[in-house]
Amino acid sequence: MKSYAQPGGQGVGRSKLFLNPADINSAGDRTNYTTLWRRPDIGSVYRQTEHITAPTTQPLIDYCGLTDENVASLEEPVEVLDMCCGAGVVAAHIHAMLRRQGRENDGVVRVTCADSSEAQLEHVRKRIQEEKWADTKAVHADIASLPFESNTFDYVITGMAIMVVAEPYAGLSELNRVLKPGGRLSTSTWAVEGWVQATRGAVADLRLPGQEKPVPWPQESHHLTRTWSPGAWDDTYFTYAMYNAAGFADIDSTVLTKWIPFEGGEHFRTVLGAYEVAITERYWSKEQKEKLRPLLAQLILDHLRKEHCGGPFTIERSVVLAGGIKPLA
Repeated sequence: MKSYAQPGGQGVGRSKLFLNPADINSAGDRTNYTTLWRRPDIGSVYRQTEHITAPTTQPLIDYCGLTDENVASLEEPVEVLDMCCGAGVVAAHIHAMLRRQGRENDGVVRVTCADSSEAQLEHVRKRIQEEKWADTKAVHADIASLPFESNTFDYVITGMAIMVVAEPYAGLSELNRVLKPGGRLSTSTWAVEGWVQATRGAVADLRLPGQEKPVPWPQESHHLTRTWSPGAWDDTYFTYAMYNAAGFADIDSTVLTKWIPFEGGEHFRTVLGAYEVAITERYWSKEQKEKLRPLLAQLILDHLRKEHCGGPFTIERSVVLAGGIKPLA
């Protein structure tokens, strides 16, 4: 995997750049950083992404050390933080594991689901009640300033989120702080997002009258993933280095690839429609958004039907899995 350096000599991880990016498109800038994920409409759409996050979730949990074998051998309760919990996919997998082992109600794993989006937390609270997740609570929390005491959690798991945190140094440092000495963090971040390859042909000729070039659209995976990321979280070495800067030890990182099935174009857009909003907000002018965005859904559906003869298809979803331990001293 290729490494990445910020253009123009900017140092990776200088959070002020990403909290207040260049005012090329101020509305888009505000939308595509922290505030995007807190919007109720995006939160509702984002819940659908469990279809693509679920296949990499159990490996993420295993990477943190919460394997079936380790959970089965637990004699004392452990505290788990599902940070940036989103729709609750990590917690759902933990409870599925506990049910398989008949340990759902013995208090051996206590889960805290935390997120800065109230829309997401409302959804998670409903899941806690409806799916009867024992010893689980939902807490509103900003990863850059967590409301938990130091040395609280045995395990912290952050799935598909740290790469969009506006202040990654602060976020990782906070995760380190709330871990107990000897506790373990695991994260997953984008490596390759197959949505780009699946959709770029749909807009290849989309333009306003009189414009020579088509509207901007990601041509490579990193054109999407780095739209949000303050740093090259699609790179295993960068991820290792960020863990190191936050004080973690015994760090390892690897790339995991899954092929995600879709029933057709409608299913694809239901799951990944948030990307369309994000890219048009980030890359398109006001006139392009007003006049061309209403055409986008049908263009993508028509393209996918043509490419896959109206049938099912798969796209690649590769993630960087990383893990590290908070030193004992």
